[in-house]
Amino acid sequence: MSEIIKRSSKSAGNAGEYYIAYMLSRLGISAALTTSGTSAVDIIATIDGSKSISIQVKGSWARSEPRQWMVGKHMPNVSPDFFYVFCNMSETIENVSAPEVFIVPSQIVADTSTWHHSVPLFKIPKGMDDLYKDQWDMILQALNHVNESH
Repeated sequence: MSEIIKRSSKSAGNAGEYYIAYMLSRLGISAALTTSGTSAVDIIATIDGSKSISIQVKGSWARSEPRQWMVGKHMPNVSPDFFYVFCNMSETIENVSAPEVFIVPSQIVADTSTWHHSVPLFKIPKGMDDLYKDQWDMILQALNHVNESH
């Protein structure tokens, strides 16, 4: 498959949502994808059904340096139960490495994205990847904290 076909940002978004749902399932978290394009939330996640968190997935074909993603025109409704998950996937099928995943609380996205620009972006500053990369514990802690409160 040497021929590269231009892939759309929509297909990156779809692939990212399914990949994140798969990863959540591996952690023992039930992940329900919402209907495409109908909500600011892509995945509802729960461990035991007593409480859920919301996840907005932003997928891209891993080309961005510095690390940045379009976040949409509307600032999120900030909540400790709402996360953004930014997912960089390889465009070529021959690259079998796992996508890069960055888990970011909605408060951070709301506070640091360039909402005043025509295309608002969330950027991870150089050298700061480790704050968010593969931080699945943020999601587990949010679900466990919430479940302990019942």
